[in-house]
Amino acid sequence: MTDHTSQSSLVDKDKYLAFELNHASYSINISLVKEIMEYIEVDPIPMAPEFIIGAINLRGEVIPVFDLSLRLGKQSQEITNRTCIIIAECLFNNQEITIGLKVDMVTKVLDISGADIDAVPSIGGQFHSRFVLGLAKLPDKLMTILDISKILTLDELKLIEDLNNADLNETSLESEDNIETQESLDEEAPNEVNHE
Repeated sequence: MTDHTSQSSLVDKDKYLAFELNHASYSINISLVKEIMEYIEVDPIPMAPEFIIGAINLRGEVIPVFDLSLRLGKQSQEITNRTCIIIAECLFNNQEITIGLKVDMVTKVLDISGADIDAVPSIGGQFHSRFVLGLAKLPDKLMTILDISKILTLDELKLIEDLNNADLNETSLESEDNIETQESLDEEAPNEVNHE
């Protein structure tokens, strides 16, 4: 006989990409993730906020890269061989905007049920709750689920939109090197996550 309860719990679960920032665990819904790449040199963007550390050219698309630690009010971490850039999408004016998120390390993909996600408690200004979608109750800890659509102000989103639509005729970013980096990801660290 079919177990309808277990079927229902499977349907209610979403996949989340887990990663670390300053030794704390965070995640975002994996439906927002386009790919994961090892950290590469990022070209600075003049007059950009401090947490936008620069941009990369990924197969002809200019993508701004955020230091997610800085954006969450934490200290930026040293780049190591585990540092990654998560290429993700968010919506602005009903248009998909592509951004890169620098994280200390990608860890795994988790199946999390909606019933295991709680709203963020109000604990004052120390916690940037507007960036947080909820807190997932895992067997051994709580994990913060981020809402990446909230990490930018309207002015910053406009900057990203302009970058995404930039003319790449004479850009200084090295797209060929980045493509080679992507092709090598299947064989190398930093992650063992295959996003399909």
